Amino acid sequence: PSSDARAGRAMLPLDSPFTEALRRFEVAPIGGGGAEVAPHIALFREYTALCHGAVEALEARLAPPRGERLPLAERRAALDELALLRAERNTWYLLEWLYGDWPRPPSSRAPAEAADAALVAWGCADEQAVVDNLFEGDSALAIAHAAVQWLESVAYERVEFARTDAFHRNTLFRLAAQVETEGLVHEVDADAPSRLGLALDPEDAADESALLRAAWQLVRAGRVDEAQRLCEECGQPWRAATLDGGKLWQRQAAAEHRVPSALCTRAADADGDPNGGGDPNGGDAAGTLDSWAGNPHRSVWLESCRHLADSTTDAHERALYGALVGDAEAMLAVSAGWEDA
Repeated sequence: PSSDARAGRAMLPLDSPFTEALRRFEVAPIGGGGAEVAPHIALFREYTALCHGAVEALEARLAPPRGERLPLAERRAALDELALLRAERNTWYLLEWLYGDWPRPPSSRAPAEAADAALVAWGCADEQAVVDNLFEGDSALAIAHAAVQWLESVAYERVEFARTDAFHRNTLFRLAAQVETEGLVHEVDADAPSRLGLALDPEDAADESALLRAAWQLVRAGRVDEAQRLCEECGQPWRAATLDGGKLWQRQAAAEHRVPSALCTRAADADGDPNGGGDPNGGDAAGTLDSWAGNPHRSVWLESCRHLADSTTDAHERALYGALVGDAEAMLAVSAGWEDA
């Protein structure tokens, strides 16, 4: 057969499965009969699943060693088809995100009132409640948020990283051997390069650059916790700590693993209630423990991230911390395409 005929085999037809799914939807809406999932969302999910199955089949065909034996024309056609299938799958997935709660029901939440002055003064306003009110009251903002979540979810597929040690191993070896190299750092703390005005050992710099690129990709994909774990596993627990601090300060009922309520009990005392609005143990009037989660000093953390982004010369480090503070310019510098932009 000709090369064009062989290339055509790479194509995975989806017309029939899509037509069949639509026919079933029109005859008996998927998710109907009082199911929690709306019919149109169930259809979007089936289309997404069909495309994803085709993506996996084509990836298996291209994987070594089988993929390496494919004729060049067939391999190119398969790669083009794979890109199209991924784009179509992600598009159906986007529709699921955007129409997940459409039409949006009227908000049952009462309009947000100004936080109590004493709570604001002590940093005890529930930031999560403020954000929830914003999303519930502004459909355009809610749609934008859904689009960001979709972009994060599809970005996770593109994360690539081969684990490495980023604890400046070569610098440690040189110091242990009492060997100093002109122009390279001779201390191993995180601030040594900027403080001394010297460069890292080339191999150490390459390891750190790979870690920063992977950490940026994970944060770009909304996986800050995974980025922290990666930094810890690669020998930079201090960097993992710098990524921790973006959680909104919020009141929670469960006392487990929460910040003690002394700060906010004190705020209530300032407002004239000696028991913090409830019992002397820090509970509220309903007997729920007055527990808080998140970072009450998030603004300080944000300012620190902004300073880290502005003070580094590494593009991925600038994007990593820029992503945490919404610095679009820093992120655009390392963006691979419109989905990152």
